[in-house]
Amino acid sequence: MWTRYKRLLLIGIMIIMLLSSCNPFSQQETQNKGLTVLTVEFNSGAPIPNLYITATDVETGEVVEDAVGSEEGEATFSKLLEGRKYAVAATTLENSTKNDGYTTIENFTYDATKPYYRLETHFSRDEQELDVPVVMQKPELPHGCEITSLTAVLNYYGLDVTKLEMADNYLPKQKISIVDGQRFGPNPAQAFAGNPREKTSGMYVFAAPIVKAAEAVIADKQADLRVTNKSGASQDEILQLVREGVPVVTWVTLDLSTPKKSSDKGWIYEGETMPHEAYMNLHAVVLTGHLGDKVVVMDPLKGFVTYNVDQFFKSYRELDEQAVAVHK
Repeated sequence: MWTRYKRLLLIGIMIIMLLSSCNPFSQQETQNKGLTVLTVEFNSGAPIPNLYITATDVETGEVVEDAVGSEEGEATFSKLLEGRKYAVAATTLENSTKNDGYTTIENFTYDATKPYYRLETHFSRDEQELDVPVVMQKPELPHGCEITSLTAVLNYYGLDVTKLEMADNYLPKQKISIVDGQRFGPNPAQAFAGNPREKTSGMYVFAAPIVKAAEAVIADKQADLRVTNKSGASQDEILQLVREGVPVVTWVTLDLSTPKKSSDKGWIYEGETMPHEAYMNLHAVVLTGHLGDKVVVMDPLKGFVTYNVDQFFKSYRELDEQAVAVHK
């Protein structure tokens, strides 16, 4: 009888020990609630409620998760992977469908030991910002970010011209041809490779041809403007232009991600013999403001966006410091 009792007591103790050993794991699972993004106002740090927030995998470009912030400005994400790099973006619900307002985007690497991410947002206009109009490149110009950004700058100065007029009549363009499986086309520093209207074959262009397009339309419209190729300008030089009321078309990557190149999409430049890799995430935006450690841009894919100033100019440098300024 006593032996049976001891056996039952021993089994009971073992069960308690097993449950106890599982308990810390269960508590860890319960406490692992993912990442909470806190959206706050740029100047005051006060929470901004009811913003639409997305987390995009920087490598794949896919939206992993989205949420609407609470009245306290908080939104929880549970599908993020440890060590993965994400772009977290916040905007209003209205702008999430219309793309005509501000979006704040920052890149970060998810660390599960840090349950909160503080995202500073800026949605009100400021006297330090330039009132550049929003001009969206799509649907007509799927690869027309550069000429669309220039159009927005010209419109800012009161020049009555459309993005399609600029793309069709003023942008230097040259087709990409394929001979024996090899692609041939222009140097992007001399002409747009392909056509910005064409989704499959259009590629991109650098600063110099955008300067030519601006000079041509300024001459035709007899506008009292001048254009300068600011490629190679320092961060301080470009920010000083903005402070002086001069918007700057600036080449960066989509969402400031690491530049991606493809040999399959590359081509041999005219007059050369060796193929060049093609940028796959090149983008151009209009720098319109500088607010503390943030810059404000008019993005022809998103509308107004704020970025961390250091991340923005890091991307600018990675895209070989391409920039164009239009002055009075």
